Amino acid sequence: MLKASYIITLLSGIGLFNSCTGNFINNQEYPQEIVYLQKQETAYGNYLAGRVAHLRQDYDNAANYYMKTIEKGMVNKDILGKTYIILASQGKIEESAKYANIARQNGDKNNFIDIINAVKAFKHGNYKFARAEINNIQEKTYKKLITPMFNAWTYVGENNYNEAVKELDKLSQEEDMQTVYSLHRGLIAEYFDKNEEAEKYYDFIINDKASDMSFRALQIISNFYVRVNQKEKAIKLVTKYYGTANLKEMLASLKNKVEQGNANTPKLINTADKGAGEVFLEIALLFKSIPVGYDYAQIYMAISEYFNPDNDITKIAMADLFEDRQMIDDANDYYDTIKKDSEMYYPAQMKKANNLAAEKKYKEATKVLKKLLRNNPNDFQILFNLGDILRISDNQAEAIKYYNEALQSIFYESEKYWPVYYALAVSYDKNNEWSKAEESLQKALKLSNRHPQVLNYLGYSWLKYNMNTDNAAAMILEAYEKDPNDSVIMDSLGWVYFKTGDYQNAIVYLEKASELNPQNAVISDHLGDAYWYGGRKNEAVFLWKQALTQKDDQEELDIKQVKSKIENGLKKTQSLLIKDEKIRETLHGLNNITE
Repeated sequence: MLKASYIITLLSGIGLFNSCTGNFINNQEYPQEIVYLQKQETAYGNYLAGRVAHLRQDYDNAANYYMKTIEKGMVNKDILGKTYIILASQGKIEESAKYANIARQNGDKNNFIDIINAVKAFKHGNYKFARAEINNIQEKTYKKLITPMFNAWTYVGENNYNEAVKELDKLSQEEDMQTVYSLHRGLIAEYFDKNEEAEKYYDFIINDKASDMSFRALQIISNFYVRVNQKEKAIKLVTKYYGTANLKEMLASLKNKVEQGNANTPKLINTADKGAGEVFLEIALLFKSIPVGYDYAQIYMAISEYFNPDNDITKIAMADLFEDRQMIDDANDYYDTIKKDSEMYYPAQMKKANNLAAEKKYKEATKVLKKLLRNNPNDFQILFNLGDILRISDNQAEAIKYYNEALQSIFYESEKYWPVYYALAVSYDKNNEWSKAEESLQKALKLSNRHPQVLNYLGYSWLKYNMNTDNAAAMILEAYEKDPNDSVIMDSLGWVYFKTGDYQNAIVYLEKASELNPQNAVISDHLGDAYWYGGRKNEAVFLWKQALTQKDDQEELDIKQVKSKIENGLKKTQSLLIKDEKIRETLHGLNNITE
């Protein structure tokens, strides 16, 4: 909801990670020689152990070791800074405040110490002190953006509507802040049961064509209209929006909640704490929009969750941040905290399954999706994802089943569904059902407007099965024209020359393919074959051996056949014949073709 124009000013104004708290995230490996010091009960041993954990993004252990370091008397601004920042990023605000104030006594002037103290005071109901702490920060960004929103909710905590509005109105003149201002103005009015006032500001957000409505705003506003006996308006509002995949399911779940709601439905923001949580979520999502802001985003999300542990948007945003940092187990742990009745449950479980599949934990990923399918029968995206995971894990028969169920779940065919037909064709092909694979590829070819990958797969397969040589060559040439720098298509073009007995030209294009993708096992195998027939037998054997060690497309390699070639070489086979004169001329006339 905050506009990106604030990003640079926030980064320059907040100064969160100064010299004493730098290197919050660092993926460098720490020297293994010092790991043994983790077991040494000394200040320095604990410090080094903390650094190891810190650099490995194991923040719980990092904080614990740093705290032990301080307890054993090794106290300086650097260690104290790392300690309170990590604790804050974990949502451990009470502990963070303890070490932040020790750091302040040791000369640390970081603004974030004031934030920690303000947040802790707010949570404990000491709103006057919370305002005093946040007002200590003199940077313009705080004064213009964070402080007015934070202070407004402290006055809400004191049950002082007039002062809350007065404080928040400081944002009213900021052009880029109109949507945020209106949302919090509406929330505060709603909190004090000033429903007409709340509706005025919520309607502004609904009618604001200059800004897209966030899903969180949609939740809040639809919840309001349900409670004030305007359910039809809430349903109309939610139905207005349409999205694909995860968003579509979130909207469907929200609509279901709206339809089941009534005047007794609880307010989403019914405490000052939850209002403050919205403030820090806004700031966190702003920082999350740029990689250099991830450190800030994680801390502000943790603060938002500290204020409102029931906000699943905060949880899923935190999990998404962990994914970006390759902290997959932490991300999945967050996804598992989201309950089934939440609008976020579907996207959380889908993302968890994707994470498990990326880590090649295919059985676990399949289990997650099948469980989700029970609650969402005939869901296209779940069925499609199940097919993909089963195909990748070489369970082709079951993959075919789910791909077909995915296709049966759609209401009409359109170009967006061509990847399903393509993936189904791959599974049919691997399952030795070529006629069905060919039929699916023809369908994918039509829906995709002759996508180069589909052209290439069908053309290459025809060559593989020694059929439709002219059409195969024509399709591969068309794919090459559309995407001349794709290594797989380049490999297929080289294979056209190879299969038609033109080994020198085959070598030219297969070498180019190998340059584009030097780790591909199939390309190395093909280039080895071309070298053998081109009279370069030692190089051929070297490439065949290399193919056995390469990971890319290793599953496509006939290991037994490659080992036989290494031992016995290749026997001469009959070349395929291209009958179409135009295709022969095109092949001969391509650039960089040897004579």
